[in-house]
Amino acid sequence: MSRPATARQGLWHLMLVTGCAGPMLGRSLHAQSTGPAATNAMAWTTINYLSGGMVYLEVGSKQGVREGMSLDVVRGSLVVAQLSATYVSSNKSACSVSSGNITLVVGDSIRFRPVQEAAVVAASQMTPNSLGLSPRRSSPVRGRVGVRYLTTQQPQGIKLNQPALDLRLDGAQIGGSGFGVAVDARTQRTAVSSQSTSAKTLIPLTRVYQAAVFFQPIGSRVRTALGRQFATTLSPIGIFDGATVDANFDRWSTGVLVGTQPDAVTFAPSTATTEFGVWVQRHSPLQSQTPWSATVGAIGSYDRGTINREFVYLRATYSSRRFSVYAAQEVDANRGWKLEVEGTPATLSSSFATAQVNIGDALTMSAGFDSRRSVRLYRDFLNPEIVFDDAFRQGTWGELSLRLSSRIRLSTDARSSGGGIEGGAQAITASLYANRLTSLQLGVRVRSTRFTSPGSEGTLTSVALEGAPTNAIRLSLNAGQRSSALPHSTVPAARLTWTGVDLDLALGRSVYLQLSTYRESGISNPSIQSYGAFSWRF
Repeated sequence: MSRPATARQGLWHLMLVTGCAGPMLGRSLHAQSTGPAATNAMAWTTINYLSGGMVYLEVGSKQGVREGMSLDVVRGSLVVAQLSATYVSSNKSACSVSSGNITLVVGDSIRFRPVQEAAVVAASQMTPNSLGLSPRRSSPVRGRVGVRYLTTQQPQGIKLNQPALDLRLDGAQIGGSGFGVAVDARTQRTAVSSQSTSAKTLIPLTRVYQAAVFFQPIGSRVRTALGRQFATTLSPIGIFDGATVDANFDRWSTGVLVGTQPDAVTFAPSTATTEFGVWVQRHSPLQSQTPWSATVGAIGSYDRGTINREFVYLRATYSSRRFSVYAAQEVDANRGWKLEVEGTPATLSSSFATAQVNIGDALTMSAGFDSRRSVRLYRDFLNPEIVFDDAFRQGTWGELSLRLSSRIRLSTDARSSGGGIEGGAQAITASLYANRLTSLQLGVRVRSTRFTSPGSEGTLTSVALEGAPTNAIRLSLNAGQRSSALPHSTVPAARLTWTGVDLDLALGRSVYLQLSTYRESGISNPSIQSYGAFSWRF
């Protein structure tokens, strides 16, 4: 079920399946999809992953999230932080923390007002006749066209230039029917050159991440989808080509799917791996102030008719003002050749659990365990700090966070890693967070980590400075240094330093611009990476 991690290709819009295997960039492509809401009430979701200061959610453009919009982190009846949607796909969002100085955890409740939802209600209340205007039909298909350009300069004069285009379409109730469409396609051309040769390598690449037609009659809670799509609640499956039937009700949901996995490298249709899945979920009402859910699913994967993997997927979430928990477990059922290898009829695999307790309003304690073998992320950028955190992802951790004021927070955490490239390693981190220090929304984050492992020991220090003079502009400056040496060695430690600048600019509701540049030096010759993206939503 878990595809191997790809090499350093994620920034070029490939599926990233991180097994903590080193520097990689990418965009995540799995999430939960829900049907359209009937009113303009607030919608809810949960945090499903945290990495490198980014917060990953299980909602995207289909659920009314737009790049640059604000989302609330809610515990009980209290809004404890706010997020800003930075990258949005059809069913997934990656957000940065725009305000609040608490420690976020997987399972925290997120509240937001869907954009499409509000637009539909407003339109229903303002008819052309009441406004004295001639009738005008709004398009049932929404989407985005993006132009992106990546350039890197590596040692020995190696240069990479990569223009890219992407197209996303989302349509529902087309022509007043229950039919809709979802398309997510990306194409790029990579040109690699070197000073040592006049030859230039051109690598064209086109991938279709989503191309599905769905049917959901107006007012119905049952949705049927056919084509290339993302698994809904059964997120371990990710992308597949096939059919899905989902039913969502006030207090429970259920679904079934069948399909094949596309080729892991080319994303071309393939019949090598066939998958089946079924799930049922019990959950709290949508407007509950203490949202919870319990999910049970069964998944079967078969390679040309031979058992690849059969397992049960369990997930539970609960969040209140004082306590929150998120847990997911996969239990492999072993039969045939797997029983001979494992020796037992069932095996626990891919475990994840995290819990947080708020002691008063100032002190927070949290702990967790993570043995997941692969985590799909949604990224356009990666620096050594994020690489370091991914390398220490698997294992156990505990954190203590103290809020000194509404704008300043201190935290410390200890982590014992049992997997990833660092092997058995330990790390202790101290961090300082401060935000909204001036009228320009100036914020700062300082972090210092001491780590030890069988192959290296050292420190990592980073600092980030952010400002948001308006709701449409966000500027970030970051820098850091990692030093590492062999344990008990007299050889001077190797040092890696980096600096970067990021600018996000939202022009109205239609235009979104991203610019970033990043420089890395120390262990090897300096390398520079620059990235620009322009997207227009319609």
